[in-house]
Amino acid sequence: MLGRHDSEIGELLRFATSMMPREVRSADLLDYLDLEEWELVLDLLGEFDGHTWQTPRYWALLAEAAVQMDQDDAWFQWRCVESIQGLLRVELTLSVDAEPLQARGERPLWDVTGRAQRVAALWIESKPQLGPGERATARLRPLVPPAWTHLIRGDVITLHGSSPGTARIIEKVPPRP
Repeated sequence: MLGRHDSEIGELLRFATSMMPREVRSADLLDYLDLEEWELVLDLLGEFDGHTWQTPRYWALLAEAAVQMDQDDAWFQWRCVESIQGLLRVELTLSVDAEPLQARGERPLWDVTGRAQRVAALWIESKPQLGPGERATARLRPLVPPAWTHLIRGDVITLHGSSPGTARIIEKVPPRP
């Protein structure tokens, strides 16, 4: 139960909704807003992918709403940074002799040039852990984004450490101007 902050959470979610282009807003979303189904509204607002209209402020509003609702805000924080730095999605395959890799919280080293290793945070999209020889779609958040600008869709980079593997770039959206 949300309790005394219910109306303020509603204001945050309504403000985030107002930042959406009209053609993106669904009737379901607006109905859930009217019914004050804040958890459903937050889930719907957080599911949008690949849209350039989402600003850091939009994601920060959702993160704050999640905190106020005692929900995990990590996804919204991640997307907030992506809206600033750009998006880098990969198809990640671990080696058969790799140790299992956690879906979040990892900051492994990647070979992005053939000689320089770079750090990027990792978010595996579809499972809580990636096991040896398994494949999954993941998002990378480079510590130093300019060192990754030369990469294009189709490039393959190497994951180092106790969970070695390879990742093929499947989507890249440049940083906001």
